[in-house]
Amino acid sequence: MIQIIRTFMSLMLLICVNAQLRAAEKGKGLGDGHDGNRSSISHVITLYDEKDVEIKPNVSQPRPISMRNTCGKCHDYDAMASGWHFHSGSTNALSGRVGEPWVLTDTRIRTQIPISNRGWKGAYKPSDVDMSAWKFLKQFSSHFPGGNYGEMVPSDDDEDADPEEFLRWPISGTYEINCLACHHADRKQNQSDAALQAARENFRWAATVASGLATVKGAASELDDFYDPETEYEIVTNYDKSRFDANNKVFLDIVRKPPSNRCYYCHSTQDLQTPGKDEWVHNEDVHLASGMSCSDCHRNGVDHMMTRGDIEPNHKNPHSSNDYLKAFDIKKVASYSCSGCHLGNESGVDAANKMGGHLGAPIPEHKGIPPIHFEKLSCTACHSGKLPENKTSRVRTARIHKLGLHGRHTMNKQLPHVVTPVFAKAENGKITPHNMIWPSFWGLKTNGVVKPLPPSLVREIASDALGVETDNPERINDWIELSEEQIGNVLKLIGEDYSNETDKDKVSLEAIYVGGGNLFSLSDDGKLISVPHEAAEPYKWPIAHDVRPASQSLGSNGNCADCHSQDSPFIFGEVEVDTPINPGEEETVPMTQFGGLDPLYYQSFAFTFLFRPWMKVVVIIASVLIGLVLLLFALKGLDRIVKMAGKNK
Repeated sequence: MIQIIRTFMSLMLLICVNAQLRAAEKGKGLGDGHDGNRSSISHVITLYDEKDVEIKPNVSQPRPISMRNTCGKCHDYDAMASGWHFHSGSTNALSGRVGEPWVLTDTRIRTQIPISNRGWKGAYKPSDVDMSAWKFLKQFSSHFPGGNYGEMVPSDDDEDADPEEFLRWPISGTYEINCLACHHADRKQNQSDAALQAARENFRWAATVASGLATVKGAASELDDFYDPETEYEIVTNYDKSRFDANNKVFLDIVRKPPSNRCYYCHSTQDLQTPGKDEWVHNEDVHLASGMSCSDCHRNGVDHMMTRGDIEPNHKNPHSSNDYLKAFDIKKVASYSCSGCHLGNESGVDAANKMGGHLGAPIPEHKGIPPIHFEKLSCTACHSGKLPENKTSRVRTARIHKLGLHGRHTMNKQLPHVVTPVFAKAENGKITPHNMIWPSFWGLKTNGVVKPLPPSLVREIASDALGVETDNPERINDWIELSEEQIGNVLKLIGEDYSNETDKDKVSLEAIYVGGGNLFSLSDDGKLISVPHEAAEPYKWPIAHDVRPASQSLGSNGNCADCHSQDSPFIFGEVEVDTPINPGEEETVPMTQFGGLDPLYYQSFAFTFLFRPWMKVVVIIASVLIGLVLLLFALKGLDRIVKMAGKNK
C-alpha cells in the first residue's frame, strides 16, 4: 500500500511539473502572475533568436534577439500584442477616445494627412492612402513600439500584396514588440539607435541594437531584392561578450513599472514659443515632480491594455461610439482617473478607491466654484497644458515630428504645425484642452465621400504643376506656398487622370483639394471654388499634460476673471489656421467656435463681472442697513414686551 501511495504521489508530481513546463512553453502563467512579493525579479536569462536558437556571442554569425522567443519563454507575447500600444493595425482595433494620430506629411505637394486605423473621426486609415504595413513601417518606425504592423508579413496567397514586400520582408525581418523599449531600466537603452536601424530597414535588429547588447554593421535598404539572409551575411551582428556570463546568460535590468524616461521618447511635447536655450525654465508635470511615474496612473495588466485616465467615476462611458471600455473593469480603472484619484470613486471596489487620495493626491475643496463648472468642464480645462494666451501657440510632439533622434539622422521637422491649447468640446461633451492640426491633401470626392490620394500618386500626376524638386520632404521646415492657380491646374490634371474611371463605373467623381478649413474644387465652367467642408475641419485630440499645480490653475485664488473677463483667452482667444495657401497671411478663427459657445452671451455675462465688486459693496451696505432696521424693530418689540410685563404685575 505504501508503495502504491508513493507511486501515485510521484505521478501527481510529474503531472504538475509537466503542466508548469507546458505553461512555460506557451508563455502563460510562469512570468505573468504575481506571487505577492513586490521586489523586482532579477532577469539573468538566455537570449533566443528568431529561429528559437540560443544566442552565443562567440559563434561566427549570431542572429539578433527575438523578443517573441526570449520574453515569450515566460510571458504571454500574444496577450501583450493585444494591448493598447500594439493592436491599432488590426481590423477590430478598439478606438477609444480620439488620440494623437500619425501624420503623413509631404511638404513638396503641400500635404499633411492624419493617419490611424482606429476609426477616429477626421483620421484616415493607412489603406485609404495605399499604405501597406510595409510602407507604414518605413514611414513611422522611428517611434514605433514594434509588433502589429511590424509583423504583418503578407502570406504567399495574398494577391493584393505589393510584390516589393514579398522580397523585402525576408531581408529586413519582422519588427517584433520591443519589450525592452519600456521595461529596460538600463541607461544604455537607446531608442534613437532603434530608430536608426529602422531607417535602414534593419527591423529585426532594432531591439538588439537599442538594448546596448550588440552593434550591427550593414543596411537592409542597400541590399538587392534577391539577397538571401540565410546564406549571405552582409549585415553583421557583434555582441558585447562582456555582457554574457559563463553560461551564456545575460543580466537585463527589467522593471515591472516602466520608467517615465521610457515613456518620454514617444510622448514628449516641445513648446515652440520658447527658444531652445530657455527650455530649462519649463516646469515638469506636477505628478512627476512629486515623485510619481507615468505608470502610476496609466496602469495595465498582462494584456497591456493601458488605461488612459479619461474614465469618469460615475462609470458613464464618455466614448459614445466604441467599445474601448469593455476591455476594463470599470470600477477599478475609474479610481485612477483625475477625479477618481483626487475626489474618490463612490462605486469603487474597496474603501481606498471610494475615499480617493491615491498616492498622496490632495482632495481639492474647490471653494466658491459653482457645481456647473464640473458639469461643463473637464479637470484638464483648468489644470493642464499651456496657460491660454490671446492666440494659440505651436508645439512639436515626439511622434509627429520625430523628436529624440540623435547623430546624423537627427530631424528638425516643423511641419505639421500643431496648435495648442484649443478649448473644444470632447466626446463626453465637456470643454477640454486639445492639440490640433489642419489637414491638407489632394483627393477625390466620390459620391459625396472625400478620401485623400496617396502622395506618391499626386507626385506622379502633378510634379511639374507643383514644382516638386527636393527628394526629402521631411527636411523642408515650412510650407511652400500654394497658389490658387496651382490648385486649379492640379485639379484639372487629377480630373483628367480619373476621367475614364468616371465613365466606366458611372459614379460621381470630383477632384478636390483640402486646405485651411476649406474644400477646393472646379465648377462646371472650370473655375476654382472653395467651401467649408467636414473633411477640411481640423483634427484635434485632448491633452492632459503637463499638469500644473493648483496655484497655477485657471480660477485659482478665486480669480473668476481668468475665464469671465471680456478678453479672456480661455473663451475669446484666437485659433491659428494653418494652410499652405498664402501661408504668410495670418488667419484665425475664434475659440468660441470650438467650444460651441455663444460669444454674445459670454461677452454679456463677462460684462456683469465688471459690476460684481460694486454689487458686493451694495449688498454688504444693504445687509447692514437691513440688519440695523431689524435690530431697531427688535429693540422696540423688546421694549413693548417689557412694558406689558410691568403692567401685568
